Amino acid sequence: MKTIIKALLAPCMPVAAAFLLAACGPSTLDFRNAEVVNGKIFRAGADKPYSGDLTNAPARAAIVGRKDYAAYHQTLSNVYSSLGILADIYTAVAMCDVHVEHGVLDGKAVCRATADQLLSDEMSFDKGALDGRIRTYFPRNGSKLAAEAHFDNGVLDGDMTMYGPESGRKILQMSFKQGKVHGKQEIVDDETGKLVFRATYSKGLVDGELVRYSRGTDRLEYRVRMVDGIKDGIEENYDVFSGKLRDRRGWKMGKPHGDVVVAALDSDRNPTDELQVVAKYDNGMQVPLAPTAKSAVTVVPPGTASNVQGCVDTQIVAFRVQHGEDEVITADQLGEWEAECLSGKRPG
Repeated sequence: MKTIIKALLAPCMPVAAAFLLAACGPSTLDFRNAEVVNGKIFRAGADKPYSGDLTNAPARAAIVGRKDYAAYHQTLSNVYSSLGILADIYTAVAMCDVHVEHGVLDGKAVCRATADQLLSDEMSFDKGALDGRIRTYFPRNGSKLAAEAHFDNGVLDGDMTMYGPESGRKILQMSFKQGKVHGKQEIVDDETGKLVFRATYSKGLVDGELVRYSRGTDRLEYRVRMVDGIKDGIEENYDVFSGKLRDRRGWKMGKPHGDVVVAALDSDRNPTDELQVVAKYDNGMQVPLAPTAKSAVTVVPPGTASNVQGCVDTQIVAFRVQHGEDEVITADQLGEWEAECLSGKRPG
């Protein structure tokens, strides 16, 4: 009897199996028919949180407002702004298809620019938190890759890279360690590939030398030494057009230390090679200038034995040749060189 029943049911098995698979497969819900209650996604009118595929979810509602995504997007905005790039990033107006489990994002998400369905973003979630690789694209530029990073349970962790919209070269290279910048960060100009910014971080704080260059040139704009996010060593500002020193001062664990030297300005308010010692500090306390000073400002004319600018620069260059770019020049060392140069002593 059982044999006869099996034989009669056999032709129906494919149909039954297909029906069962369809019934058990993931459901699909358009975001227009969904509602968010206490941070969880429901099918409109349902009592239990939704599980299945969610389509046409506005990125502004599903992605952009998230705290974990904000850190990633802020980095993109800061770098583009520093390079003067008006990037065609459409995440805020994109529409996304995401997977949901028990009311929270869980699985892969793909976002596309609404007008022409060009790829905008790809990312993945684990129990509501960004997790794994995230990629952002330039939709209007053939969906070329704009940036990529890695999340671990809702925080940036690992390498992050950005690419220029025109050249496609890497314009940002940095790393995160459990949500904090760690290691070397470099930003280069999209057009020329020249360095714009470089700093070394430890646990989110600058730890070492931070430098900025005038965009697209080799002209140094700013340099400072820091330890655990606190200034400790030389701080220098340079004119972005001429490359001449504007001012130099020393720091000792966050406190002014040593001479404050500024460049005299010409009639067009541009810095000259003439330096002025305008103040002096000792571990944060301002102290009187040398008794030999004729006024509160000591003018050091260029081209003489007291040309502090060239003298100190020679000392700095010699120091870096001997010890390397990453060796810290302390405020005490800088003050010693300045004192020697003011007295007429020359390196070598």
